[in-house]
Amino acid sequence: MKTYKVFWTEDAIGDFHTVISYIYSENQTNAKSIYTAIKEQCTTLEQFPFRARVVPELESLGIMQYRELLFKRWRIIYTVKSDTVFLLLIIDSRQDIQEQLIERILKENN
Repeated sequence: MKTYKVFWTEDAIGDFHTVISYIYSENQTNAKSIYTAIKEQCTTLEQFPFRARVVPELESLGIMQYRELLFKRWRIIYTVKSDTVFLLLIIDSRQDIQEQLIERILKENN
């Protein structure tokens, strides 16, 4: 069975810290639990990165290379290139993903 490397981009790390910090301010125990669970979910991508669905908002535009892993209310957006899974974005499912992606694209082009 092929094994993939999971790489956290700076944006994904920043998103993850923002999520955990917010939860931590409300409930420290819950934050630790969510931290561990999200890390474990991302680690599972080492074995099965193609099991998750293509991001629906992007699929409707014909963009098929981005997938999302759903964990509770968070969407973990990633892409697979060769033998590496690149974690790109971690957002609350209640957020507008199109707005988040546009923000990231504009940030990268500046």
